[in-house]
Amino acid sequence: MISAKHKLLLGVAMASLLIACSPADTPAAGGRPAPAVKVSTLATEVVQKRVQALGTLLAQESIDISSNVTEKITALHFDDGDSVTKGQLLVTLQQDEEAAQLSSARADLAEQERELARLEGLLASQSAAQTEYDQRQTAKLRAQSKIAEIQALLAERTIRAPFSGVIGLRQLSPGALVSPGTSITTLDDLSVMRLDFQLPSLSIKAIAPGQRIVAHSDALNDDFDATISAVASRVNPIDRSITARALIKNPDQKLKPGMLMLVSITTSEYDAIMAPESALQSVQLQHYLWIMNADQKAERRQVELGIRKPGFVEIRSGVSVGEQLIYEGFASLQAGSTVAPQEG
Repeated sequence: MISAKHKLLLGVAMASLLIACSPADTPAAGGRPAPAVKVSTLATEVVQKRVQALGTLLAQESIDISSNVTEKITALHFDDGDSVTKGQLLVTLQQDEEAAQLSSARADLAEQERELARLEGLLASQSAAQTEYDQRQTAKLRAQSKIAEIQALLAERTIRAPFSGVIGLRQLSPGALVSPGTSITTLDDLSVMRLDFQLPSLSIKAIAPGQRIVAHSDALNDDFDATISAVASRVNPIDRSITARALIKNPDQKLKPGMLMLVSITTSEYDAIMAPESALQSVQLQHYLWIMNADQKAERRQVELGIRKPGFVEIRSGVSVGEQLIYEGFASLQAGSTVAPQEG
């Protein structure tokens, strides 16, 4: 039989064993170590609110070179892709008949001037009538008008560049018969490009002449600075959009008419808390973040989201600057669980 003294010693030993194994002294509830998580301190950063639109590039000046008359091409004074200056000769059309008429008109003018000189001497000696002198003066004016008329016909058969720019691909060859409206080639001023784009009329307050915007070209994989030069005075009644025009300097002529550009317009800037999208827990329309408090306990907070940018989302409410965000290792956490923060 066990004596009373032995029973007392056995009871003390069992009590000591229970105290040693109590949950209060374990690393986490249930005897498991605290889960390792990665945390970061929430801070604000500058966020830009933007609207985007697609636009099409146009040359600052752009025309099809064509003729005003039906005539045969005698010479082309350019090569494909040439840079030309304003007034440079581009195309010569057949003009033999007009050249002959001009020579005849100039001879007639010279004759009238000789007769006027002769009559002036006769008038001085009163050997000629004033009416005869006046008739010759009128004939001289008619000869001068005829010369101007023929020179205008010659100008129609001599095509010059109306502005400086770059010649496109020629469509006709010397000897071809050209008629009004037939394109011989194109001419574009590429020094500055026009970018036309449409925005919903609800964004009309976001654009104004002189505003700086950014235009991106996927074809060139590059961004270009642009300045809005004008906003249309009317809203399209069909789709309720408004057209704006921006100018882009193009000194190296990388941009070409017809290219598609993605326009990005900054409408406002403000400070906001941005959190990694991977840190979000979403249940239907509810969104949550896990926060580690000062006692290294996990808290689940419902948050309100704002704008997004690649990999991050704005947190408008639910957390504060300076709190510790658990961005990794929160999948199996429970509210109030003790966590072990690790260096990221």
